[in-house]
Amino acid sequence: MENVMQAQQTELTGESETWLELPLVLSPEVERLTGADFQPMLYLQAERRYIRLSRGAAGLLDALDGATTAEQILARVTGAGDSGLEARRRQTVLQTIDGLRRAGTFTLDRGRDTRADLPRWRRRLARSPKLRVTRGIDPVVAKPAALAVRHPRPTRLSVIALVLASLFLCVAAAVRLSAPTAVLWPAVFAVVLVEVAVHELAHAAVCRVFGVGVREAGLMLWGWFLPLAYVDCTDTYRLPAKRPRVLVALAGPFVDLVAGGVCAAVMLGGHGELSGTASVIYLSLLLMLARNLMPLLPTDGYHALQAATGELNLRRRAWSHLRGWAGSHSIRRRPTTETIGPSRTRREKVYIAYGLASVFYTLVTLGLVILEIHELARIIG
Repeated sequence: MENVMQAQQTELTGESETWLELPLVLSPEVERLTGADFQPMLYLQAERRYIRLSRGAAGLLDALDGATTAEQILARVTGAGDSGLEARRRQTVLQTIDGLRRAGTFTLDRGRDTRADLPRWRRRLARSPKLRVTRGIDPVVAKPAALAVRHPRPTRLSVIALVLASLFLCVAAAVRLSAPTAVLWPAVFAVVLVEVAVHELAHAAVCRVFGVGVREAGLMLWGWFLPLAYVDCTDTYRLPAKRPRVLVALAGPFVDLVAGGVCAAVMLGGHGELSGTASVIYLSLLLMLARNLMPLLPTDGYHALQAATGELNLRRRAWSHLRGWAGSHSIRRRPTTETIGPSRTRREKVYIAYGLASVFYTLVTLGLVILEIHELARIIG
């Protein structure tokens, strides 16, 4: 049994196993905290990323005293027996420790980065090009955030009143909507650009209200194709409660709705070119609002859904389950009792369904964007 476990360890790590005999010490650059949904997490300061810990992984870190090695932890967990159950338990614990080591949580050498095995084009494709613009954001959002903190009840009532009034105006404008006779297109582009900037500033302001900062903001090419403005709100993982993280995600759509209500009021009360321009902006903002709330893309609606359900990395989990499901049902590899394995749980089925819906919606969205660009070019030309 010992030879078998050594072979499994060599296959798992793919490198020398000398680290198993070294004391496990948490790196001084790693912070332990209680994060989203009151779950134990690690924050890697050098890489500025968070790792959610399972209860088992958190228990392993609690057992570290600066002198305990991985082998000693494995011996405590599995005991002296060599049954198949203990062998599987040992393998699970070893995978957990090795995963934490490769993430850089210990003072040990993390070993070879498996991402380096990927082709260079795949590594570049996974990173969307970004134009970072971070200066000047904090002074803009500091005053409104401080005002909301000093007067929480009036702020809450004002937000509710603005939402209700905007909904009423948007519905009223939709009833009376007609084809515009004259449109001032430079004004349309200018107003939409300003609204997008205010949309992102709203995310930053609500982050400031709940005591977390914004790492960066700017422009990006999502999927190397679709230009988007963004604000990096990753540090909201430090907020244990769900409500603040949901509010941070919905701050942008709130701005879209209020701006749509203002344009609806201008459209209903204006005439001629003013009314036509306001109607085009109104439709554009409603379309942006609908897309921002759709949770099938990494939008505000998606982040709000994650926060409300307690899911982290929902898309990554869904894509992983979808690849496994597609691989077991491919034409070249017909599913058999050996490849299908045990029946999938309800949670796994939800992941697969979300992944399929996300693929379909992404393709439809890209097609609509192409049609919109073509139609816009035709109108302007």
